Amino acid sequence: MKSLPPEAVPTPIPSGRWSLPLLLRFPFAGSTLIEADASRRAQALGTFNHIVCRILAQSPPGRVAFTIFDPVGLGQSFSGLTHLADEAEHLIDGRIWTQAAQMEERLADLNDHLEKVIQMYLRNDFPTIAEYNEQAGNIAERFRFVVLADFPAGFTDLALRRLLAIATAGARCGVFLLIHWDPTRALPSDFPVETFRQSALRVTFKPSHGDPVLLLNERNVPGVTVTLDPAPRTEAATAFILQVARANLDSNRVEVPFVYIAPDGNEVWSGDTAAELRVPIGRTGATKLQYLALGKATRQHALIAGKTGSGKSTLFHVLITNLSLWCRPDQVEFYLIDFKKGVEFKCYATHRLPHARVVAIESDRDFGLSVLQRLDEELRRRGELFRSAEVQDIAAYRRTCPTSPMPRVLLLVDEFQEFFVEEDRVAQNASVLLDRIVRQGRAFGIHVILGSQTLGGAYTVARSTLGQMAVRIALQCNEADALLIMDEDNPAPRLHSRPGEEIYTAAAGARAGNSPFQVVWLPDEVRDTYLRQVRQKADELYPAAPGPLVFEGDAPADMRDNPLLRE
Repeated sequence: MKSLPPEAVPTPIPSGRWSLPLLLRFPFAGSTLIEADASRRAQALGTFNHIVCRILAQSPPGRVAFTIFDPVGLGQSFSGLTHLADEAEHLIDGRIWTQAAQMEERLADLNDHLEKVIQMYLRNDFPTIAEYNEQAGNIAERFRFVVLADFPAGFTDLALRRLLAIATAGARCGVFLLIHWDPTRALPSDFPVETFRQSALRVTFKPSHGDPVLLLNERNVPGVTVTLDPAPRTEAATAFILQVARANLDSNRVEVPFVYIAPDGNEVWSGDTAAELRVPIGRTGATKLQYLALGKATRQHALIAGKTGSGKSTLFHVLITNLSLWCRPDQVEFYLIDFKKGVEFKCYATHRLPHARVVAIESDRDFGLSVLQRLDEELRRRGELFRSAEVQDIAAYRRTCPTSPMPRVLLLVDEFQEFFVEEDRVAQNASVLLDRIVRQGRAFGIHVILGSQTLGGAYTVARSTLGQMAVRIALQCNEADALLIMDEDNPAPRLHSRPGEEIYTAAAGARAGNSPFQVVWLPDEVRDTYLRQVRQKADELYPAAPGPLVFEGDAPADMRDNPLLRE
């Protein structure tokens, strides 16, 4: 997959016949176009099967992916590669595609990928994806290959335009073409054939008295014979493909260590939330951090959506833990409600997180409603304090009343739609309270983060309320949910291919605001170590501070946790 090293060439060049491998060079010379009619079809496709196996053999796990089209053979032309789907379907985009509509959709996804790489990753900082990947490390972009048999069979005009875009801009972005072109099949008269051919290494068959002569880029070099590698033997290829699939079983997982965004020892509790609440949550691009920022302009509340296993729980833990490390309890406080049938937030009760005011584990709807009522009271209390101090925001209040704590409040509700599973009093009151907190909270430093696996369904919070939540974070989800959390013309989250891969936007889901990033990985034991450090620091500075109010489903209450009763 690189140029032939000089030492590989015999010196002095021996007399007689000798051979050298013909290599593809990445990123600029990786595409190959073999023009072969029906009589040479099997030979061309055998070579491409061989090339795919070579690429798999030379690439580390998780560094390549293939999109395969076989409209005539219906998958038989590359049937051996379907074994990849048994263990690592992400390597071949799930399956081999055969229908015109499928080909249009897959090529549209690849065009969107090119746009993302050019505008978000390369910009004018990196000439190609290779230089970007050197800086990006473990969040490097994969090389992608479009493998196509019997072109242009099955191609619509739209699919042709999309394929031409890949041919033109793909190499810089790490997207390459391996195409068998049947010259007996007609192309539209306006298709730029020569432009398309110039984007790849072209192999053509020239008739001769014996077997056809193979030409490279239509040049016949005297004394040089080009020979294509045949298809690998079936048994050996199958065994190899299964071995590659097993090696790539977890290759779709990317882990950026939490320490990458955590504060150093002397930076713990150094954050100030007077102007805004701002905390790093992952990596974007090759070297930059992605921040969650709430509290300025329209960026007041956040909506998070992603299917099971997409990394939503990890994102919540990263957000809570890192904010607790960067900010003191008088800078930010949490109200945590978990409607899932699990114990995601129990660790914050176990370690008595000093920033937490409420931790609801396996919460029921009535308790969740009581938390909203408590925040509604806090909204009114802060309104009175701000009027008395004649100030308009938290920063001014802290300057005017420096001895009166005024932390920013973060209400985080996982699976918030549980509020609305029934049309009853709880749903009605929760809808009213959430809407009021979202609309008025911005003035008093009260921010809402709502998370869910899906935004579809008959019962949910009012769309007008969701419209007030300008910050959107979309993880892996289907196209329908992608359009619900984002704008109607922004289905970008459907392209996510691994857990923790996300899109952040502070423009209410508009495509122009998309910022793809990878959330950091925070194992439970690492999180608990940091939480113990936070609790220890709080005990030193605030020895009399109470722990959070904890609600754990049907678990019996411990009266020792009631501060009024203790007194």
